[in-house]
Parts: sequence; C-alpha cells; structure tokens
Amino acid sequence: MIKDNRINAILDFIPSNKVILDIGCAQNPEIHLEIAKKSKKTVGIDLNKKGINDLKKKGLEAYEMSAEEINLKYKFDYIIAGELIEHLNNPGLFIEGMIKHLKPDGKIIMTTPNISSILLYTLIVLFDKTQDPTHIFYFDKKNLEAFVSRYNLKIKITKYIPPEIKFLGDSILFKIIFFISTLIANIGFKINNRLFGSYLLVVLEK
Repeated sequence: MIKDNRINAILDFIPSNKVILDIGCAQNPEIHLEIAKKSKKTVGIDLNKKGINDLKKKGLEAYEMSAEEINLKYKFDYIIAGELIEHLNNPGLFIEGMIKHLKPDGKIIMTTPNISSILLYTLIVLFDKTQDPTHIFYFDKKNLEAFVSRYNLKIKITKYIPPEIKFLGDSILFKIIFFISTLIANIGFKINNRLFGSYLLVVLEK
C-alpha cells in the first residue's frame, strides 16, 4: 500500500476496468502505475518529457502535452487531475479540455489544497508561507463549486484529506506549530470537515 493520503484517496474512488486519463501523470508516477493496474486502459499526459519517456519505457501510453491543451482521440470514463488546477494560468481551458474528453456518464476526480483548512491558514496567514510557490490559485469547496458550475459541472462527492505528518520550515516555532496543526488535522479529518482536511478531493459530473 502506498503511504500517501492523497494517492490512496484517489485510488479509493476509481473502480476497476475503466478507461482513465491521468493528467500530470509524470508528477506522481506511483499513482499512475497503480491506476494502470486496475484500469481497462490508462492514458497519461504531462509536460515532463523525461517523466513521459520513463512511463513509456514501462509499456504505458503517455504523451507530452499541456493540461490546458488536451487533444486526444479517446473519451474517458474517469479523468484524474491531482493537485494541478492551482498551478494553471488558465484553469478554464483545463476544465473545457477535460469535458471534451469525458464520456457522457464520465467523472472527473480532482484534488487541490484546501484554503479553508487549519494547516493552510497556519502557513499563509500566520507565517506568510505557502506549500508551493508555484500555486497561482487556491480553492475551497465553495469557490471551486462556483467555478466548475460555469462549465455545467456539479460536485457529486467531496472528501477532505489530511496532510502527511512532518516538520517543515525554518524556525523552531514554525516547525512546532506546523506539526501540531498537522496532527490536529489528521485526528479531526475523520469527520470530513473542511477545517481539518488540508487537501480537497471532489468528484465532478456533467
């Protein structure tokens, strides 16, 4: 079993024997390989040329392609986009591209950092830090729901995912507060509350 809360949460929502598109596959090759094991067909796209070539060497179908310019010949039962939307300059093009490649009864599974969580509040408000300086947008359920509704998508399932417990940062005070808030999140997430889930997982349908 992969010891990553986010990866395991995604895998839990993917049934066997489906045709799946994994966007950003080279960023998390572990989850791509796990998805491929249980799917009927898995296609991956990413801008990481080396990562794509590595997956191809393993016999997997993968293409060097932007998430904002998806152009494939397939329609998919499930499209997976793990922690990607917050990095994109034009998330609207990204959503439109996924819809174009989704079967009529298909589903989109997305994860993104949850701006409503205790941990992100600690990072951004108290310490003026982010988990990743390449993040352009931040979402919670409310504003993500409003955003995808512009494209006639609905959130059918919401799950809040706890962070991995670890120390991060420079100062001793920051490390202590980060660890405590992470520990609280891991205990509290069991009630699926937005305050305790540092990552937001949604299942979208047309």
